Amino acid sequence: MIDLLLSEACTPDQLKLILSRIFACPIDRVKVFSVDEFNSLTEELDGSIMECVCVHSIVLGDASQLLQLYRYAMPNSELIDRLMKVAIEKKIRCFIPVDQWNGWIHVNEQGKVIRVNQLEEDEEDCFRFKRLEQ
Repeated sequence: MIDLLLSEACTPDQLKLILSRIFACPIDRVKVFSVDEFNSLTEELDGSIMECVCVHSIVLGDASQLLQLYRYAMPNSELIDRLMKVAIEKKIRCFIPVDQWNGWIHVNEQGKVIRVNQLEEDEEDCFRFKRLEQ
């Protein structure tokens, strides 16, 4: 599983389009659920017909939407590379986690990449970031 934060919330259909591009698959092989929909599933999801399962929720702070990506068949490093490529290409403002230095990459509205660290927040589901000095 990997978390991704979007600066602007997207509809489930928009999320499917973005994720199908990242995973290079047809839209119908991407499943997108709200947290409530995901938690109320009563049947097992068939992983053989899906490239990705995404659970989305609204958050506060510097991001508007949290995406939790599940069930994808690639290493996290490759997924992060694909996320960055699509975000830069499509100028999708987002925050992508980077394990190498325990921080995040922010892709801004110009498609530029900025290194940031997450700040501690007392409020639940609130994400704030600070730009790292270059």
